Amino acid sequence: MDLKFTFNGGSAASEHSHDAGAGAAPGIPLPFTTTPAASSSVLELHARLSGGTVVAEALSGDGVNYASAEVGAAAGADDAVALGKAVRSALARAVAGLEGPLSEAVTALVLDLGGAEAEALRSLGIAVDETADPRAVADDALQRRVGVAAGTPIRF
Repeated sequence: MDLKFTFNGGSAASEHSHDAGAGAAPGIPLPFTTTPAASSSVLELHARLSGGTVVAEALSGDGVNYASAEVGAAAGADDAVALGKAVRSALARAVAGLEGPLSEAVTALVLDLGGAEAEALRSLGIAVDETADPRAVADDALQRRVGVAAGTPIRF
């Protein structure tokens, strides 16, 4: 019995044939692709306040959600220290949910904390400049605790 397989949609029959006179049936294209689902090179960590919970999500530029985490904010947006700790914890958990090199591919942190973004960052020891763009960047301490590279821009 002579078995012939093609995986490229039908190559020349005699290319890999033991019997040069026999033709192989054209191959059937495989039903998968190696193209990633997300075509964006942007991977942002978003942290938002939802009720008494901080929700962190790792989102690509075209909206693919790679990881998410929720942490209860102990005192809500009124206590900047508790809010800062909850944001840091939620971001760390979302980064931990990323697989392999994705955790090193984060391009920005985006905060939506109902106007308490600067106070929450300052409570973590991160310098905030309201006139700069970006207003803040991840420092070495945040890199150690969350896993994003120092110098990663923080927008809000």
